[in-house]
Amino acid sequence: MAFEKVKKKLAKTMKKILEEYNILYYDEAILVMFDPYSISEDPDKTYWLCKNVTVRFYPDGNVIAEKIGVSEYITKQQAETLHSEMGIPLIYTQYTDLYDTKLEADLNRKQLTEIPLEIEVEGAIIGYNQSPLEALIIASIEKFGRGKATLDQTINYLTMPPPDGGGWYHATPQLRRKVEQKLQQLTAKGVLEYNPETLEYTLIAKPTTSKIEKR
Repeated sequence: MAFEKVKKKLAKTMKKILEEYNILYYDEAILVMFDPYSISEDPDKTYWLCKNVTVRFYPDGNVIAEKIGVSEYITKQQAETLHSEMGIPLIYTQYTDLYDTKLEADLNRKQLTEIPLEIEVEGAIIGYNQSPLEALIIASIEKFGRGKATLDQTINYLTMPPPDGGGWYHATPQLRRKVEQKLQQLTAKGVLEYNPETLEYTLIAKPTTSKIEKR
């Protein structure tokens, strides 16, 4: 019992320290990434069941695997089953939650855009086990839309440079599709409320969050 208490306390302390550096550690997680073993210029999107995983979150929504202890290739169906039935975290790295191919991700990649201090936003708010895109949608509606926005306005906030938006992404058909899906999911979760007359999504709740600050 004493060993278990020390183990839990150590894990809690480690998690707190890691979060201060925009890093999270998982005993076990499913990572989605472009095939690291492929020799193709445009490798396929692959799923890996990993142990002892350390991932770093960036303000532009990207997620990078800093360290992986053991990894095992699994299919997309297996990944979705393990995530839904066993609650194993499903983490999209290398913009795989936004782009379907690595070539598309590379072509749309751009440098980080710092947000001016007068907007009073130092970075994004990433919730525990929350997708970066979902977090940036919530942050953009709250900060730039003052709590409400339509689909088109949300996309503008995500793609326009400061002070009108965060400048995190390029506007693409894939981005519009992903944002629309996320808005519907957030509405179903009770985070947003949709008004069919004005087509606006209003922020009515916020998930548990941890702040990612500029360095």
